[in-house]
Amino acid sequence: MSKRKMVPFLLVSLLICLMVSGPALAEKPILIGCPLPLTGPYASDGEQMKMALELAVAEKNAAGGVLGHPVALKFGDVGGLEAEKIKAIGERLVGAGVNAVITGYDDGGVDTKVFGAFDIPYLHGNAMTLCTQPVAENPDKYGNVFQYMYNDKAYGVDAAKYLFDAGKQMGWTAPNKKIAIIKVDYAYNIMPADEFAAITEKDGYEVVVNETVPFGMAEWGPILSKIESKDPAYVTFWHLDPTDAARFIKQFSDHFEDDGLNALVYMQYTPSIPEFIQLAGKAADGVIWVGGAYGFGDKYEDYKKRWMKKFKSEPAGLYAEATRDAFDIWAAAVEKAGCYDCYKKVADHIRSTEYDGLCAKYKFDPRDQSIYQSDDYMPLVWFQIQDGKNVKMRPARFNEGKAYQLPSWIK
Repeated sequence: MSKRKMVPFLLVSLLICLMVSGPALAEKPILIGCPLPLTGPYASDGEQMKMALELAVAEKNAAGGVLGHPVALKFGDVGGLEAEKIKAIGERLVGAGVNAVITGYDDGGVDTKVFGAFDIPYLHGNAMTLCTQPVAENPDKYGNVFQYMYNDKAYGVDAAKYLFDAGKQMGWTAPNKKIAIIKVDYAYNIMPADEFAAITEKDGYEVVVNETVPFGMAEWGPILSKIESKDPAYVTFWHLDPTDAARFIKQFSDHFEDDGLNALVYMQYTPSIPEFIQLAGKAADGVIWVGGAYGFGDKYEDYKKRWMKKFKSEPAGLYAEATRDAFDIWAAAVEKAGCYDCYKKVADHIRSTEYDGLCAKYKFDPRDQSIYQSDDYMPLVWFQIQDGKNVKMRPARFNEGKAYQLPSWIK
């Protein structure tokens, strides 16, 4: 072919390439902002959230995207959930032009006001009254904010309802009606602990130890001595940090190794964080704890296989599944709306969602746009740590066929 003939040929070829590839190259991605705790005490949870979102986007894009658009993720590290860090990450994500914000948790009591200042849908699993109260008080202003978890006080109500039955199920008789409460100075833990105290005191129980501690407690000896002197039948621990919680139970185990303590130990959520059992080791065996609903049933088993194929490990912790449910709720709302940047319309569809997910059935309470908490919707699941593993105990449909075991410190 001569050079003269080659030039038109190349131009035609180039035009054909542009016609074929142009729309794909020009296709604007839908950008999801992801403020996650990727460093600091909650990093093991944050990594599971990140993996859940990465798998969700990979699978959605492989199936043609959302409304034909590819989906992309923009991560921001909120570290130890410090308020100033959340504000800074929020400004950076919104400034980058994200079309939605999805997280497992990024709480600090400021997230609703940070992301609620915009119209973009914001889905979070913070489980904090501080995050939903502004929505209840000003639904017009914060109508884009959705909490796909129940509020923190639910832990207190649930503990008062079911903790005292756990002993009976293991053949243990409580020696008294005394309770110890140890809580960290953080709303997520204080509010349910105080709710638990108020309910149980009305029922004739006596709170004989009620300690509020700071984050970073290294030495639990003085509090353990108080527990020993008051001799409560129930020791309840409300503290989000897995390192502090692991230190507590290890020192508890050492303190009562010889003489024992005739008491049950209950923990709120923290053993769900994958790092906890790694740090606590055998000392955690016998601990009863409660967390949000976990993946269950055929839908979850299929998800687990896909997760393991991609990451070569099992999903760990609540947010490996719940964060995926949040993404799917958003994606379904966008598909129903027929547009991803018509934010109020998308929010309307999220608001009216009743979605059967990996963890639970999701339905948003119109009062504050948190999820209904009940055994039929999003249940609180009770566990006992046995031989280094978290074993589901209740509700009945989650039970793994095992009974509660008597902890080793009960002599």
